[in-house]
Parts: sequence; structure tokens; C-alpha cells
Amino acid sequence: IVMAGVIGIYGLIVAVILAESIPTPSKNRDNAYSIYTALAHLCAGLCCGASGLAAGGCIGIVGDYGVRAVGYRASQISLFPSSAENQGYSSVPDNDIDAAGGGVSNTVGGQEDQSRLFVGMLIMLIFSEALALYGLIVALIVSQHSYSCLEG
Repeated sequence: IVMAGVIGIYGLIVAVILAESIPTPSKNRDNAYSIYTALAHLCAGLCCGASGLAAGGCIGIVGDYGVRAVGYRASQISLFPSSAENQGYSSVPDNDIDAAGGGVSNTVGGQEDQSRLFVGMLIMLIFSEALALYGLIVALIVSQHSYSCLEG
């Protein structure tokens, strides 16, 4: 949810910059806002919006599958623990003893496996957020193109 809020703030930044760069018409009803500048502003808004939409979809998909893979660890926390089996949680054992020989195994236990999945999910979320940041950068560059009708 925090990452989606940051993407929304990117759109707000672009909107404020675009709104401040639109000139007001003169008293003689001469318009200084050209079609070239208007289309540059439209492209800047579409660039930021489309990249935010793509980043939001990517964050949603990665977050959903990441939570499923980690096994809903946060929902296992309880103030009143019980001895009942929890249905639907990860069943990877946490011990280091091999089931066949009783020795120490080289496989990754459940806790380490879930930590690795969480780190991988977090890296994918950060790179998904970068999509929106690239859109913000391109929108800022495109929004600086302008042509005044009163110059020529």
C-alpha cells in the first residue's frame, strides 16, 4: 500500500508541474498556450499515468504471489497460541536433522527458505516501483517542451 501511495504522489508531482506551466490568456483574448505545448503536457501525463498503472499492476501481482509463497507468516501470530494444526500454512520443517539418517542435512530449512523468498519478493517490488520512477523522469523531461503562440 505504501508503494502504491508513492506512485500516486508521482502523478501529483507531474500534475502540479503541468498546471503551473499553463499560461493564462491575455486581456485581448490572445492565447499563448499552443497545441504543441498542450500535446507535450498530454504526453507527459499519459507517460506518468501509464507507467504508474504498469507498476501498480506489477506490484499487485508480485505482492499477491509473494504472500502466498511465504505462507501467510503474519497471520500465524496469535496472542493465545493453541496446539491445533494450522491449515494451509507452509509445512517445510525448521530443523536441521535429516529425516533418513538422523544427521545434519544440507537442505534449507523452512525459516531460511521463507526468508529467501521474502528478500526476493522485496527486490521484485523495488524494481516494479522503478517502472513508475522512470515514467516520472520521462514525464518531467517531456513537460519542459513548450512553444508560445505570442512569440511568432
